Amino acid sequence: MDNKTIAIIAVAIVAVVAIGGAVVLLNNGNGGDKPAPYEGVTISTFVDYNGNTADITFTDVPERVVCGCNTALNLLLYLGLGDKIIGVYYNEEPIWPGVQDEYNKLVERIGQVDAAGAKNISKNIQTDVLLSWEPDLVIGWVSWTDEGLGSEKFWNDHDCNVMSLNTMTSNKYRTVSMMKIDYENIGKIFNVADKTAQLYSDTVDVINEITVKMSLSGKTITYALVDGAVNTEKGTVWCYKNSNFIASVLNSMGLTNAFPDGGTVPLATVYEVIGNENIDIIFFICYGSVTYEKSVKSWKDDPDLSKAAAIKNGDTYGMLLSCSYGSTPQLMDAMEDVYEAVEKILKRK
Repeated sequence: MDNKTIAIIAVAIVAVVAIGGAVVLLNNGNGGDKPAPYEGVTISTFVDYNGNTADITFTDVPERVVCGCNTALNLLLYLGLGDKIIGVYYNEEPIWPGVQDEYNKLVERIGQVDAAGAKNISKNIQTDVLLSWEPDLVIGWVSWTDEGLGSEKFWNDHDCNVMSLNTMTSNKYRTVSMMKIDYENIGKIFNVADKTAQLYSDTVDVINEITVKMSLSGKTITYALVDGAVNTEKGTVWCYKNSNFIASVLNSMGLTNAFPDGGTVPLATVYEVIGNENIDIIFFICYGSVTYEKSVKSWKDDPDLSKAAAIKNGDTYGMLLSCSYGSTPQLMDAMEDVYEAVEKILKRK
């Protein structure tokens, strides 16, 4: 976006507010507290997908961190905390270009993904292996139960804290406010509150710009969040529902989810949506062997799916799974894609 565009948007924001608050904008968090001397931090974290939580306390800044998801890995590298990472599991995505240099430094210490002896694994990890790495903090998917990687108490008994990010694990609607809490928690734990506050502010600024643009247009843009290629054998596609983090963000900006209930959607239902309100934008979620190229090709190869406006007009985008779960700096890049797509579609409409 050039300065002229930003200036126009800024004026638009003032105009919208002045005419009666026709659109709700997010507080970008500017003016927050500066980092304080480290005196101990207690936060609440989810331990399962049922909404159960545990309070965990840090008396020192963690120095031996294991990242159990790309979301946490990208976030810590972006914040300049790569020197504190001693291992990674569930490293199943291409590294976000914004942290590639920091990741390269990390690989020199922990090894390439799935290399012999490397503390860098593309899949899940076994409890005994994770214990052998001797972490003092693990940030990962929810698995902090006896049936998973071990309970929060189990890890405390081994001088380690475990936590998950709200936007990945909450059993409720996963929203931008949860991302704010995630950033605040990471800021407190690592004493980098100024950096996490700035990251939140920068991300929310882009979200607000899109919100204003949609509000002033008075038009409807329909999107779909598609996970993987078409299942031709079963005749279905998998779509993300409204409670998913990225869906809740897109909805808050004024976009409409074509499949609000998500899950396994029969192709007949998708055809019906295309025939009625159509689908203006498609985000194909990518991870591991699930690639953008394979997913979009499966839609183009289907004579009915290829009629979707997004396919015909080229308004399809790849989005890494970690980005769809929020609390990651690469969300800013995704929102820039959304901004460009919205601008393009509104001009066409």
